[in-house]
Amino acid sequence: MERMEYDPEGGNYLPVTARETGSTLIVVGIIMLLAALGWGLFVDWDIRAGNIMMRIIFGADVLIALVLMVVGFSKKRHIRK
Repeated sequence: MERMEYDPEGGNYLPVTARETGSTLIVVGIIMLLAALGWGLFVDWDIRAGNIMMRIIFGADVLIALVLMVVGFSKKRHIRK
């Protein structure tokens, strides 16, 4: 699928390709993992202290990031076939 050039008249764009979507999901997943790392370093004392809510939020963030990355890799791999 070709990428359409910018149209100053507006509103005449093709949908985003699956390869671009895969790359975007991978980047978002990496950013979320980096944010989780920084957050884990910042509030490590609270997570280790046993606050269950902090553990759930931290775990959900990491899980969502990994799922986004796996979906992104699968979309990029699916295009190559």
